[in-house]
Amino acid sequence: MEFSRKMLAVVVLAGLSLTGCGPSYSYRYSPPPSAHGMNCINSCSVERNHCQQMNRLQENNQRAVYQAEMRAYQYCQNGKSKKEARRSCYYPSYPYSSGSSYSCGADYDTCYMACGGTIQRILNKD
Repeated sequence: MEFSRKMLAVVVLAGLSLTGCGPSYSYRYSPPPSAHGMNCINSCSVERNHCQQMNRLQENNQRAVYQAEMRAYQYCQNGKSKKEARRSCYYPSYPYSSGSSYSCGADYDTCYMACGGTIQRILNKD
């Protein structure tokens, strides 16, 4: 009896984890009919790609600074007691991603609509 309860709990938890936390959506992008609008959307794409590239460079830079600070911390610790190292060595905090990649997508959507395109949100029926 105990085994079947555990098995039921595992199956229920697995099912809940697969369903997600809420409705899911997909988006349909409809470009504007004019050539000028299409050129405008192309510039939006270039800006989004540039934004994403800058985000990747910033994340790589933050990771490199963290690694350098961690090496400095480890070097500072050499030959010291734990108590002395805690007092005199700076322990770096890990740089968390700023989440600005979301901003790149939101900025693209704003630009897309400003060019005359439309974005339709569609509820997925999973």
